[in-house]
Amino acid sequence: METEIFRGNIQALSPIHHGGDSVHGTIKPILALPTVVKNAETGEEEIDLIPTIHGNSIRGNLRALIMQDFLDLLDYKLDSKKVYHFLFDGGMLEAVDAKDKGAINLKMKDEIRKTIPPIALLGSALGNQMIQGKLKVGMADIVCKETAHYLPFDSSGEPNFSAYGLRGKDFGTRLDSLKEDRAEGEAATQMKYEFQTLITGTRFTHELSLEDPLPHERACLIRMLNLWKTRPYIGGKSGSGYGKVRLNYDYSSEDEEEYLNYIIDNKEDIIKQLDVMVAKWK
Repeated sequence: METEIFRGNIQALSPIHHGGDSVHGTIKPILALPTVVKNAETGEEEIDLIPTIHGNSIRGNLRALIMQDFLDLLDYKLDSKKVYHFLFDGGMLEAVDAKDKGAINLKMKDEIRKTIPPIALLGSALGNQMIQGKLKVGMADIVCKETAHYLPFDSSGEPNFSAYGLRGKDFGTRLDSLKEDRAEGEAATQMKYEFQTLITGTRFTHELSLEDPLPHERACLIRMLNLWKTRPYIGGKSGSGYGKVRLNYDYSSEDEEEYLNYIIDNKEDIIKQLDVMVAKWK
């Protein structure tokens, strides 16, 4: 058994909005989870809500980048909504009869893992089978005074700021511009909405854990990280200038070559497997 940990530091180069599942009045708060923290004044441990970037958010971003890159490298046009959902969104289990054409046997499950390295890492679900991935994506933990007693520090050293000082607030507007839906002379309706952010300069620690990878699978993870560096964003509203980050992970970017060579050497078998899946889940 082999586990390799890829540790990284992330720093916000623009405000980050990573919304939670609640709304306080008209304000959309950032995701904050109950966390054991140390009171800066008393030194006593207590529970507080500390902002974080969810591992699912980072995992989803990595999946979208590597899957599109995978299809681009193959020059493959995907023609199946179910297979697209399997690759890009994590798929969905279905209750199927063993004789149903939507069922997956163990042989096909192994072939999918073998021919689609990103699935071997990230996993997914299709038909009646869940494919477990080898990659575990951790939460990106905010570096602040409250969490300093258990988080590793990056090269910038011990944090000077409270989590509360790293929170910001911004707003946006939406304008109803459909004139045909308004009475003559009626003014357009403008709506203001507010949302919380983490301010520019906020730092995070993060790690990825890769279990028992084959050499080309490890290289696939390196390819993911390289792709992320070309589009370095976290959270929502990136189209409006939010979520740009600086990424600093401990790895060699050249290590992606083994993955690229694997795609080239096995291109025919990979395309054949995709064709089988598309025909099965048209």
